[in-house]
Amino acid sequence: MKYKIEKGSRPAYLQIYGYIRDDIINGVYPYQTKLPSKRLLSDELGVSTVTVEHAYALLCDEGY
Repeated sequence: MKYKIEKGSRPAYLQIYGYIRDDIINGVYPYQTKLPSKRLLSDELGVSTVTVEHAYALLCDEGY
């Protein structure tokens, strides 16, 4: 993954949401492609799975 969480900036879940949303828009994750698992992403970014779940929930709420 090329994502990096910046401490002291926006909340981590909003940063993750923004990274993944941008990748979806830019075609990194085409339609009906699976996103990285919550555990994999949380391990790589050093955040809890709940943080990643929150970001994924926002993506779902917006139709991504």
